[in-house]
Amino acid sequence: MVTAPSPSAHRPLVGEAYAFAADAHREQRRKDGQAFISHPVRVARLLVARGYGDEVIAAALLHDVVEDTPITLAELQERFGPAVAALVDWVTEDLRLPPPERRHAYRERVRRGPRAARDICAADKLCNATDLHRAAEEDDRETLARFFDGLAGQITRLQDDLAMLDEAGADSALRDAIRDEIAGLEQVLSEGSRRR
Repeated sequence: MVTAPSPSAHRPLVGEAYAFAADAHREQRRKDGQAFISHPVRVARLLVARGYGDEVIAAALLHDVVEDTPITLAELQERFGPAVAALVDWVTEDLRLPPPERRHAYRERVRRGPRAARDICAADKLCNATDLHRAAEEDDRETLARFFDGLAGQITRLQDDLAMLDEAGADSALRDAIRDEIAGLEQVLSEGSRRR
């Protein structure tokens, strides 16, 4: 697993993005019950470790705001500028599309996006895979039941995301970490099938 320091409080844009995201997600919880803001913070920390600057770290903190809250891209642009808003836009799913079409469109969008958007996506997928792996290893059925297409479906989705990231050329350390998480998930799934 890639580790990282915390986004610095001495970076005004990062601090403002954190406060904005924390407020936007304040009522939301992750599938495992954690405060939602813990996820974008983990994504941002991975990108801090990869040496990205403040605009990318801010976009990482804000990457789910448009997709999961009433905040608009125009509001982000006004508050954080066009570069941050553009990165968030590259990694935002179009919720007007049905799920399979939405995922395909998202992957194609990220594939065409700038390297920073691909790395935000890779860090996001790594955090999601890590959370899923933890829940699967702990046999946390309550959390696992919240995933739309079950553990096998989530593994397939992560494999498809990784294939796109491999082809598009996202950060290799993040991709390797995703690959490791997928292998761990496949092992948990296989062991669970043998026990039945």
